[in-house]
Amino acid sequence: MNDSSRYIVAIVLAMVILFSWQILFPVEEPLTEINTASVESNFSSTELSQTNISKLTTKESCSSSRIIIENDRLEGSIDLCGAKINEIFLKKFNKTTDPNSDYVQLFSESSYWVDAGWLAPRGAEFKLPDDKSLWKLESQNSTLSPSSPIEISWNNGEGLKFIQTYSVDNDYLFSFKQEVENSSPGLITLFPFSKLSRQELPTDRALGLLHEGPTGWFDDKLEEQDYDDIEKNDFRREFQSGWIGITDKYWATAISSSDEGAKKAHFKISKDSESDIYRIGYTGEAISASSGSTLSSNGLIFIGAKEVDIIQNYSKNKNLPKFDLIIDWGWFYFISKPLFYILDFLFSYTGNFGVAILLLTVLIKLVFFPVVNRSYVQMAKMRKVQPEIAKMKELYGDDRQRMAQEMQSLYKKEELKPLSGCLPVFIQIPVFFALYNVLLVTIEMRHAPFIGWIRDLSAPDPLSVFNLFGLISWTPPQILMIGVFHLLFGLTFMLQTKLNPAPTDPIQKTLFTWMPIFMIFIAANFPIGLVIYWAWNGLLSIMQQAYIMRQQGMEIALFASFGKKENPND
Repeated sequence: MNDSSRYIVAIVLAMVILFSWQILFPVEEPLTEINTASVESNFSSTELSQTNISKLTTKESCSSSRIIIENDRLEGSIDLCGAKINEIFLKKFNKTTDPNSDYVQLFSESSYWVDAGWLAPRGAEFKLPDDKSLWKLESQNSTLSPSSPIEISWNNGEGLKFIQTYSVDNDYLFSFKQEVENSSPGLITLFPFSKLSRQELPTDRALGLLHEGPTGWFDDKLEEQDYDDIEKNDFRREFQSGWIGITDKYWATAISSSDEGAKKAHFKISKDSESDIYRIGYTGEAISASSGSTLSSNGLIFIGAKEVDIIQNYSKNKNLPKFDLIIDWGWFYFISKPLFYILDFLFSYTGNFGVAILLLTVLIKLVFFPVVNRSYVQMAKMRKVQPEIAKMKELYGDDRQRMAQEMQSLYKKEELKPLSGCLPVFIQIPVFFALYNVLLVTIEMRHAPFIGWIRDLSAPDPLSVFNLFGLISWTPPQILMIGVFHLLFGLTFMLQTKLNPAPTDPIQKTLFTWMPIFMIFIAANFPIGLVIYWAWNGLLSIMQQAYIMRQQGMEIALFASFGKKENPND
C-alpha cells in the first residue's frame, strides 16, 4: 500500500472509530421519562406559558399565589406553598427556530424545582416548614427582579419564625438568605440545607458524548455522576468550598453555600410508592441560636443556559469556583475552548456563525500550513520513488531483510520520512473532534442560522435529496438526511482520492470508490455546521495538495482522468 493509500485509510479509520457509532445508535425517539407523576399526591400540575405565568395554583392542603420572577433572561415563579422555585422559562431561547415559538421551560411544577430549609437534630420536637407549609409574603412587592428582592416568612406557632430572602441578577443567578428568629424559651440547633429535585429527565440527551446529570466541584476536584450511577448507589462527599448541580446539554442548575465550615453533599434517588425523584443537595454544619437571637445561612442558586461568557463571569467573580467546568468541552477541551472563542470573535464581525466557520477553517489551514506543506511534499516524493520501490520488490521480494535495507538506503538518499505523510491526518482529527464538541455543547451554536434553509448549525441538515429537498412531504430516517453540503463533502472526498493514482489492488480500488459514499451517510448524523467545515476543508486541501504536486513536477491524476495532462512548466 503506498502513502496515498495509507493517508485515505487513516482518515477513514479515524472517522469511523470516532463517529460511526452514531449510525448504530441514532437518537430518534425520546427517552422514557422516569415518572411523570408528582412527588406529592396532592401536587396538581399547572402548565404555564408566556401569557399565563402569573396563574394561581391550588393544592388540596395548601392554596397560594405565586411570587413572579422577572429579569432580562428569566421568567418564572416561586410557589409560596413549600417556598419552591418551581417555574422557570428562559426568555432568550425558543423551543424551535421559529422566533414565535414558546420559551424553553427549564423548571416545571412537580418535575424540576429547587428549595432550601432546615433540618433538626434527632430528638428535636419543634415543627419545621415542609413542602405543604404556606409561606407569607412580607415584602411590599410581589415580583422578584434585579431591583426588588422579596422576603417571605413562616411561623411554626411555637416561637420560631422562618424567613427567606431572595434576590436575582440580570442573568441566571439567585442569592438567598434564610433566617430563624428564636422567640422560644430555649436554645435551638438546626442544619441548613438546599436541594435540587428532578423527576423528569431531558429527552434531547447527547448519549455519552458529554456529561449530563449530577455534577459538582468539591474543594479541588470535579465529580460527575450519571443518573444510572446514583440509581445504584448514593453519592456523598464532604467539602468546604464548591458547588453542586445538574447539567444538561444546553442548560444547567447549581446550588452553593456561602456559609463557613464543612458541607455534606449527596446525590441520591428518593423512591416511594408513587414516584422516583433525583435529589441533588447539601447540608451545612449545625447552627445554634439562643432565645431572642437569630441564626442564618446564605447561598447561591444558578438556573439557566450554559452561556460561556456568563458562566465564566460567575466562575471568576462569585462564590462558584471552577464553575466554567459545568460546560463539558470534551477530551480536546484545550482545543475546543480556544476554537469557540475564535469562532465567537469571528461571529462578532460577520454576524453569522456559518461564515465564521468558513473563516476559521482558513485560519486553521494557515496555522498548520508549514507542517502540512512539508508532509504533502514528503508524500509527493514518496510517489515519485514508487517505480524504484516496485523494482526492489521484484528483485528482493522474498528477502525481507535485504528489502528493508534497500528501502532504508533509498529513504536516506532521497531524504524521505514516510511517517511524516500521516501528520496531516493526526493534526486534523483533534481539530475536527474539538469543533464537533463546540457545535454540540455550546448554547451559542444552538439555532444559529447560516444561509437559506439552514436555521440551526448545531442540528443535522433538515432537507434531504431523498425527499427532493422538502418537495415531497416525507421525513426520511436520519441516515438518509443527505443534503447539499453532504453532497459537496462527498465530492471533495472523491476529488481528494482522484488526486492520486488509482491503486492497482482491486480491493483497495473498490474501497476508495465507495468510501466517499459511505462517509456521506455517516455525516448525515453530524451537525450541519460540521459538514460545512468538512466540505470546505476538503476543498482547501485539494487546492493545497494540487499546488504542491505541481511544484514537485508530478502529474495530477485528477486532470489526467479527464483527458488532460498537467504541464508542470506552465
